[in-house]
Amino acid sequence: MKMTSFKSLLAGMACAAALGVAACGPTAPQNDQVLRVAAGSLPSSLGNPFRGNSRPGSLIWLAIFDGLTAIDDNGELKAGLATEWTLVEPTVWRFKIREGVTYSNGRVFDAAAAKGVFDYLASEEGKRSLIGAENRGIASTRVVGPLELEIVTARPDPVLPRRLAAVMMVDAEAVKSMGMEAFARQPVGTGAFTMTGWDQRSRQLTLVRNEKSWRPSKIEGVVFYELPSAAGRTQSLLSGDIDFSLVDLEELERLNRKGYHVLSSPSAQVKAYSFRNVGGPDDSPMKDVRVRQALNYAVDKDAIVALMPEGARASGQPAAEGVFGYDPTISPYPYDPAKAKQLLAEAGYPNGFDLTMEVMVDAAPGDDLISQAVAEYWRSVGVNTKLKVMTMPDFLAKYQANSWAGEALALSWNSFQYYDTTRAMEDFSCGRRVPFFCDETITAELEKARQIMDTDQRLIAYQKLGRMYHEAAPSVFLLEHRDLFAYSPRVGNVKIRHRVPVYEEMTLNR
Repeated sequence: MKMTSFKSLLAGMACAAALGVAACGPTAPQNDQVLRVAAGSLPSSLGNPFRGNSRPGSLIWLAIFDGLTAIDDNGELKAGLATEWTLVEPTVWRFKIREGVTYSNGRVFDAAAAKGVFDYLASEEGKRSLIGAENRGIASTRVVGPLELEIVTARPDPVLPRRLAAVMMVDAEAVKSMGMEAFARQPVGTGAFTMTGWDQRSRQLTLVRNEKSWRPSKIEGVVFYELPSAAGRTQSLLSGDIDFSLVDLEELERLNRKGYHVLSSPSAQVKAYSFRNVGGPDDSPMKDVRVRQALNYAVDKDAIVALMPEGARASGQPAAEGVFGYDPTISPYPYDPAKAKQLLAEAGYPNGFDLTMEVMVDAAPGDDLISQAVAEYWRSVGVNTKLKVMTMPDFLAKYQANSWAGEALALSWNSFQYYDTTRAMEDFSCGRRVPFFCDETITAELEKARQIMDTDQRLIAYQKLGRMYHEAAPSVFLLEHRDLFAYSPRVGNVKIRHRVPVYEEMTLNR
């Protein structure tokens, strides 16, 4: 089967998507110092920041909460609620807590408050959360002084300060007294905003300026509207009903034509379509590396990249440029459908096989269009691919339990939060709490590499791992993902930090 015009496929699908858009948008609030933001979805856990580690939750959680550490505009580690940290022993870190910080309810944030967060994550309830699972390497915490916290890890962990940028310092006392479910509806943090309203019927979430925050806001509040349709979000921008939105690929031309600002920002992710070789059927084709490599050769990455925003580039490895572990010498798999068919035949599938891949739509620029295109490329080499759409809550549940409906899934190599490829590699390892991809040799190398404290030596080890993952092909490594944000002319001083708008630094023209 010959691959037909990819651009025609995308154009037809974009048109079909536009025809299904509802005409209505949000009602604009009267306060002109409130930023109105459209999101494809709102986090199902609302103000519980431990259930996820990416969007849509991060769009809200990083406005309400802070970590002990943070990531700056260039992806580098910086101070958060801790102003400095020291490695005392190979497994012992000391963190100095920022003085004079209070929660939005007036309670003081100090070393004891920080310890309360780690105690919660170590509890049975906390360990079941995504953030609790990602921090299971923390063995204990101890209050050394009012503003000094000691963290002991089970083994040397050079990435710990970066990991802590993803651990939001909730008011653990409030969690204890209210229970996490109630806390999620009335979260208490130290961030620039506090959540005051959640309208389930209209899918609207309201934040107001936290007057007690150590990082004050220039605007009075933020209102988030859930608008699942990318075309609907664009229409709401153009009509003046919202001020700021994540936008999709097919909306760029319309926004540019109307003179709206569109900002393209790197996401620290390699967009990928991944495979599981454990937890599925015993006879799964994905257990054979030749099949996984074949599906890489089957996809024309350059054709897809050509349709992406400026700055997009094809990838063949776990790390995006700018992420620790990136190796510029690793090239993407070339487009070679003949090689793909040869490998499939060698693996015992000369006539291909049936494959179900679970995907999300409207989660990132071009997501649904690219998923359709990848499926078509695979079909062209005989792999009859069926796409099954899942929601973000579905994804999070399946991601934690390896309960996927098929043997392929839209799962990227996500170094977001750490800007270190440790996080992504841990996802694709036998050491994961419930692994979906396991290569014992790679995992053994990862276990050694992740404990190397010397930065130069650890980079060498991680680049070696990048080459090993390239050969093992746990995914179709596709391209370095970028986010697209659009905003109205009334919004000024727009910054994207850590994949999230810095709301408190924005200005709004009256």
